[in-house]
Order: sequence, then structure tokens, then C-alpha cells
Amino acid sequence: MDKREQIIMAAMKLLVERGIQATPMSAIAKAAGTGMGTIYNYFATKEDLINAIYLHIKTSEINQTLKNIPADASVKSKFLGYYTSFVTFYLKFPESFTFIDQMQNSPVIKEETKIIGKNALLPVYELIIKGQQDGIIKKYEIESMLNFLGGTITTFVRWRLGNNNIDAENQLEQQLKMVWDAVKD
Repeated sequence: MDKREQIIMAAMKLLVERGIQATPMSAIAKAAGTGMGTIYNYFATKEDLINAIYLHIKTSEINQTLKNIPADASVKSKFLGYYTSFVTFYLKFPESFTFIDQMQNSPVIKEETKIIGKNALLPVYELIIKGQQDGIIKKYEIESMLNFLGGTITTFVRWRLGNNNIDAENQLEQQLKMVWDAVKD
């Protein structure tokens, strides 16, 4: 892990635990094992650091998702694979989930950052559009569908993180069936 990533990971942990206002850059520097000057070499402001964390998470989640899905899989298999991969990513990295959950609609996240994050999801957009063109997925407006899917992922992950005593495999299987039933044409 390079110094920039060390700073991002330390900052994410502190921001999730303490919040933006209660997390000074000096605390981030200490947690990252670096000096303030080093942080400012990478990030001009706390807002820039927060936006970098957001993009780091979005890039990480889509990279994991894409590596787990065979290119020649059916639309349904890819869809369920994407969904499962997003859930798995956030269950594996709960601080990333909490950060995104807290910051998704925050004014601290710049519009430019949101656009870059959305562009990372281009393969998901393309899959849904292909599924719609092939008559496999309902022809709802793409943004509405992605908001619906994002909401189901967020709610499911939040529930799973708060309930360790559930039959996780069975619950994910049921979730996948419900989501697929909701979007299939």
C-alpha cells in the first residue's frame, strides 16, 4: 500500500467512526503514520480527500465486480453476478459501505466526483440496456432502475451487517430472487 492509499484508508476509518467535523487532518495524519505536509502533497483540502476516498471505493467495488463476471455469461447471470458482487464487496469492507452510505448524498461529494463514480458503473448500465433491448429486463428509465437496485443493496447490506445470526446464504439467495423478479420482463 502506497502512502496515498495509507492516507485514504486511515481517513476513511476515522471519518466513519467520528464524522467529518470531528476528524481533523492532524488526526488523519497521525492515523496514517505520516505528517501533515505529506497529506497536503496529495490532497489540498479535507474535501479533496473525502472525494478521493469516494472514488477509491467506487473504483474498488467495480474492479472486484468486473473480475468476477465471465464476459460470455447470460444477461441474467451477469445481472445476478453484479448484484452479488456489490453485496459481497460491502460485506467484506463494511467501512467502505458505511462511508458511501453516509456520503452518497452529501454536498461534500462534488458533482464531478459523482460523475466519475457513475462512469465506473458503465458496464452495469450497458448490461441493463442490453437486457432491455433483448426483452429480458423491464424497460424502466435507467436512473430509476439503478436507484431501485442501489436501494435494495444498501438496505440488504445494512440489515446483514446488523444481523450476524441469520442464514446468510439463504438470505442472499432470496434477495437475488426478489430483485430479479422485480426487474425481469
